[in-house]
Amino acid sequence: MTQAPDREPTDGELLTAVLSGQREKFAEIVRRYQSPLLRLAMSRLGRQQEAEDAVQQTFLNAFRWLDTYDSRYSFRTWLWTILINNCNRLHQRTARRAENEMGDLPAIAYQADDAAADPLAAMITAERREHVRQLLTELTPSQAEAVRLRFFGQMKFQEIADSLGCSLPAAKARVRKGMIRLTELLSAEAIDAGPVGEHFHD
Repeated sequence: MTQAPDREPTDGELLTAVLSGQREKFAEIVRRYQSPLLRLAMSRLGRQQEAEDAVQQTFLNAFRWLDTYDSRYSFRTWLWTILINNCNRLHQRTARRAENEMGDLPAIAYQADDAAADPLAAMITAERREHVRQLLTELTPSQAEAVRLRFFGQMKFQEIADSLGCSLPAAKARVRKGMIRLTELLSAEAIDAGPVGEHFHD
């Protein structure tokens, strides 16, 4: 079957091409995922240069280990997991410096199918971005990682579960509890601005 000229190749088609020797096709993977990976790296590291380094290393690792990728699972989840590991290593090496030199975060991105995200997203875009990153440190590590993956990584709940090695209900619970905690922290600081928005619901 010939490929329609106006259709972009799937991740699987690109990976098959790369593994068959068309190494230049990996550039399309980079183009497709560079921006969302950078958003996620920034949400974790807070520094542009470190975030860019983490993303670059992620693509290098992915290219090097491509033959180990299991196509039964989401390629995006595999790529995001590599990035998380790289970010964690960088963060451990530069934690003290990062405390003193906070960087900016991009505006929060969220999945349209999550109605509970609307009030939180509106609040976060209204706050200083580096301050939101600081607030994320007040969540439990598991909640903060899940929130980053959901909103900065734009991952679906099943992808979050796969990436963090937890069940689907656990992934949803971590995101929900993290969102509620962020809302509490932000609303406590913005009480003079009026109501935060509708309450979260199941």
